[in-house]
Amino acid sequence: MNWNKANTILITAFIILNIFLFISYYEDIFNNRYEVSNDEEFIEDVKNILGEKNIELNCQLPEEMYILSPLDAEYEIIDINKDLLGRYLGPGVEPVEGITEYTNENGEKLEVIEGKKLHYTLRERVGSSLNDKNIITKDINKFIADKKIDADGYLENYRNIEHNGLLVVYTKKYNNFSMDNSYMHFYFDEKGIYKFEMQNIISAKETAEKIRTFSAAEALPKLLPYNIENKKIIHMEMTYYREEDENWQYISRINSYPVWKVIFSDGTQKHLSGINTYDYEFD
Repeated sequence: MNWNKANTILITAFIILNIFLFISYYEDIFNNRYEVSNDEEFIEDVKNILGEKNIELNCQLPEEMYILSPLDAEYEIIDINKDLLGRYLGPGVEPVEGITEYTNENGEKLEVIEGKKLHYTLRERVGSSLNDKNIITKDINKFIADKKIDADGYLENYRNIEHNGLLVVYTKKYNNFSMDNSYMHFYFDEKGIYKFEMQNIISAKETAEKIRTFSAAEALPKLLPYNIENKKIIHMEMTYYREEDENWQYISRINSYPVWKVIFSDGTQKHLSGINTYDYEFD
């Protein structure tokens, strides 16, 4: 008997068997016979793993899994012109080619970063307590009207109180999912809005490819590689997002992917890939 040939056949058969079992395993997980979001033992294991870094899960995990297309998203490229400067800084401030930061005689500052991010600072934060929370939405609506901001499609996403200040985050929606790269940030102190930041997606359309996402429970262990400790998770939701890297200033459009957003009690957040790379669907 040719033992070398026999060994080769056995090894090949073993590899094929393992591939078959591997594929079968993932088919079982992601079809209707198995819902990991209902697996209490799995979720308890996830809690224990996170607990090793003192990360507490303090919310009900979403049970949904989604089949979503990535978005082809186009950004608004901000033209620093007389109209823009007039809306934020008033008359008398003229645009200069190559200059991206402007101030007026009242100390207000407008800066355009990477061609897409608008930062407007009215003043330094003051005070030790917040204004009446009931008028915050009114203040935001008045600010949007006064500055003639196109807020179509934007809805409030969350609020966070930190160091006696308040951050109110609005994001643009696509089919009820937040596009987290398209946002308005309103910073409040006891006198009202003291800072505003915005980045705007002007159009988004679905790509042909569809992706089945992981569950929220399966996404959570992806927190572990990050330097995150001693935090409390208060909310998770499916969003569209793309990591902003050092090349962001050259980008006018992106593919935005479905990801799980984790919000912590201190107002910080982390986006975790929700893509199940073993299960793609195509039109």
